[in-house]
Amino acid sequence: MNDETLRFYDEQAKGYSAIRVRPIQIYTDRLEREALAPLVADAHDILDLGCGEGRLTRWIAATKRAQGGAFAVHGADFSPEMIVHAQAQNGDLPATYGVGDAMALPFEDNSYDLIVSCTAPNNFPSLDGALDEIRRVLRPGGIFCATIINGEETARFARYLYYSPYYLAKIARRLANGSSGYHRVLFSRDELAGLLRGRFEIVQLTGMRMIPDFVPEFPLNIWPPLFPVMNGLVRATEGLDRRLSRHDWAGRHARFHLVIARALK
Repeated sequence: MNDETLRFYDEQAKGYSAIRVRPIQIYTDRLEREALAPLVADAHDILDLGCGEGRLTRWIAATKRAQGGAFAVHGADFSPEMIVHAQAQNGDLPATYGVGDAMALPFEDNSYDLIVSCTAPNNFPSLDGALDEIRRVLRPGGIFCATIINGEETARFARYLYYSPYYLAKIARRLANGSSGYHRVLFSRDELAGLLRGRFEIVQLTGMRMIPDFVPEFPLNIWPPLFPVMNGLVRATEGLDRRLSRHDWAGRHARFHLVIARALK
């Protein structure tokens, strides 16, 4: 991971938990957990790759503890600051954390039944190389579940409009200071299918979250007094949002791809 991207997430670590209480992020967390619940129930050794401040790792650990039986849950992130915050918020939950590079995972072959990675794959220096590592540390038939930001999202055009002052300021800074070293790559559904082919059997490749992204985030998803309004909009459109996200054509243009794939060995 390059220094600029690492610096960005080290700085984000301090306020990352506050971002996750916004209405759209809460809705996204719920969609992710619904998809993950049956996978987590069937797995014993679970890795949250790109765990950030550990919100999903904590949920997995709490879910497995309630389920009972033997299990191990580990959160790995390339940002040391994120790991510090994850450890501080973990409490007595049965999870461990450590710095880990997706391009050279510090685990033995065949270590995990399930590897989860929510939006982190967009920051991997090479998703192609990371998938080799993920496949290596998964057991035969192990599951990789990820949400990945979509390069063909339709709502991005609405975002360009309502965030135009931000983007114009960003362009001006780049013209003045040179291009940023921050690394994030977006992928189409066909690109993901091609990357997975030969290494994973695709169990599910659908869209996730569409309608809320057409709503201006500022101020509805940024200013707490307006959160009830945003929550109401999310609830009112949730049924349609789910149907569109699962639709073959419409889902290709959602905010995220939901990937569930089985390792071929």
